[in-house]
Amino acid sequence: MSSTNDGSLSRSRIWKVSLLPTLLIVATLVAASIQASRLFEQSLRPDLRAKAETLAQTVALQFHRAADLGIPVNRLGAADAYLDDAALGHEEIRYIGFASPDGHLLYASRDLKAKPASFFDKVLKAHALEEARGLARLDGDLDLVHPVVSRGRVIGQLHLGIDTTYAEQRLQEIHTDVLITLFVTALVTVEVLMALMGLLVIRPLRLLRRLLELGGAGDFTRQARVRLHDEATRALASAGRLVRGLNRRHAALDERAAPELATLRERFRFGDPKAPAALEEPGTSDLRLPLFVFLFGSELSRSFWPLFVKRLYQPGPYFSESFMVALPMSLWVTAMVVCTPLAGRLLNTKSSRVAMLVGMVPAGLGLFMTGLASSLTELFFWRVVTAGGYGIVTTTALLHVARTSKQSHGARSMGVFVGASTAASVCGTAIGGILADRIGYAATFGVASALVGLAMALVLLLAPDLGPVRAREEGEPRAMAAYLGILKRGRVLLFILLAAMPARLVLTGFLFYLTPLRLHAMGFTEAAIGRLMMGYFIVTVFATPVVSLLADRHGWHRGMMLVGGGLSGLGVLLFASAGGSWPLLAAVLLVGLGQALAATPLLASIPPLFAEECAGFGLDSLLSVFRMIERVGSLVGPLLAAALLGASGFVRSTHVIGVGMLALTAGLAAYLFLRSLPPTTPTPKTP
Repeated sequence: MSSTNDGSLSRSRIWKVSLLPTLLIVATLVAASIQASRLFEQSLRPDLRAKAETLAQTVALQFHRAADLGIPVNRLGAADAYLDDAALGHEEIRYIGFASPDGHLLYASRDLKAKPASFFDKVLKAHALEEARGLARLDGDLDLVHPVVSRGRVIGQLHLGIDTTYAEQRLQEIHTDVLITLFVTALVTVEVLMALMGLLVIRPLRLLRRLLELGGAGDFTRQARVRLHDEATRALASAGRLVRGLNRRHAALDERAAPELATLRERFRFGDPKAPAALEEPGTSDLRLPLFVFLFGSELSRSFWPLFVKRLYQPGPYFSESFMVALPMSLWVTAMVVCTPLAGRLLNTKSSRVAMLVGMVPAGLGLFMTGLASSLTELFFWRVVTAGGYGIVTTTALLHVARTSKQSHGARSMGVFVGASTAASVCGTAIGGILADRIGYAATFGVASALVGLAMALVLLLAPDLGPVRAREEGEPRAMAAYLGILKRGRVLLFILLAAMPARLVLTGFLFYLTPLRLHAMGFTEAAIGRLMMGYFIVTVFATPVVSLLADRHGWHRGMMLVGGGLSGLGVLLFASAGGSWPLLAAVLLVGLGQALAATPLLASIPPLFAEECAGFGLDSLLSVFRMIERVGSLVGPLLAAALLGASGFVRSTHVIGVGMLALTAGLAAYLFLRSLPPTTPTPKTP
């Protein structure tokens, strides 16, 4: 069986094995969620009335005290303002009014004053017709009446308007959050099961087959490392003990058997029984689970980050609010760019395992301290620390995938990286918004830091320690010299500027910066913002494997990049004119589809497009330069969006980004067309 077919069969088996437990887990959670929703629905409406009655008692107490002091209730000058303050912060309370015992309205909150004069007459008639005393239904809302008593007599009545649609809205939000949680649970379950199946079942069986193949060929010099003790690894350990036994017996033969040993060594090769050579088979999915958990934690703040920064902003004479909100996002990218070369150096001198751990330590610490920041200065510092670790981890994973993938499966191998990052973005963006809405910003950053700690434990437990990838050979260009040499190649730089930077501008400037601010200004909560932004990542999760497969099978890498750029630009333009939740969601989905089409085949198209540069400077150096310049787009994106927002408002700034994306995509199409033309050879001049 070929390795290609074997890999496809392994993926098929992993999917089949992962599907059943995922369905069982989700079915159990669905049953529990339905039961919890019913209980919550049964208790919500009575709780709303109980809360309104408690508020009425609190407000009535102030009128009671005034009457006890001898102040006539019809001469309380600040009563209207007091009722406004009392209604403030209670979303389910539409209005509060105070009426005399004969039904004449004396004081009213702002919302009740805005209603026509006949409205309160309808309220009184509704109470006269209602069988349940104290609560009347009017135009779909409820009016709660509470008597105000002083010295044994009724001096007035409080009327509280209860919004009945509030309960429906809250129930709808809860049901949506439950569905999102179920979806995230299924996604996390699939990611974890697929990664564990690959690491704990498929990988040991592949090593066992490789060990048996070597033994069949007479090679007993290698032995697989066993880190865990389950069925598959126990079978691998048994084969390893057999190999060690053969090596010990071979070493125990004395010199009298020299002629026989010579004959034996002609047929077989034996290793050192004390220090056997390691048998490893590095794969693209080795780091998928730790990377997924790490990115999950890092993405928890995605949906509310601009709002979190805005909360700490203090007006000053030099910098506008829009600039200060965008600055941490640009500092994040700057720190990532600075730390990107360190990942390649650690990978070459240590191992991918060490590089991942080195990056995760500052990232986890930075996330925890970011939640405790009390000023923008503290936030900026810890954001830079977090970004440095994030850059090391993501670049290490990218280089690991690039080095262990096969040329024929470039897009699919990169899909491992893109798939893990987008799946984590779906989970982090959705759950982060819900957590911020429920437990606050600081606690959400604490959860993010804990997830990074879990990712570190998974690296120690699951990631293979392969050692340094290679040492720098004599005559090989140093990293900085290679970077400078690549930057001097105009065709490489132009491709990155046209293909990679526009996508990052849209991602960081539009989606991560403008979108949360716009949705918050439109009245969306943190959880609602997270739900809507999650649509972007859901599209990329489902589109990435399909795009990877089609790009590799049909060679559509360049065409998909162009279509993706066009769809991204159109999605941004649609968002600018959208007014409701569904048009906004459609725009975000369109941007997500465009980014999936453009990003997945992008990295895989670099080696064939720039084979000369890969041979001269190395694929690692080329990818590092690619990522650094790509991140310049991420750096410029928020600052450009902030400048446009401050100068021309949201709609025009979004139009500029969308039209710019379409123009740069047209430039990329022209570039690829010119590159596809055969080189022209000068015709010799006739004498």
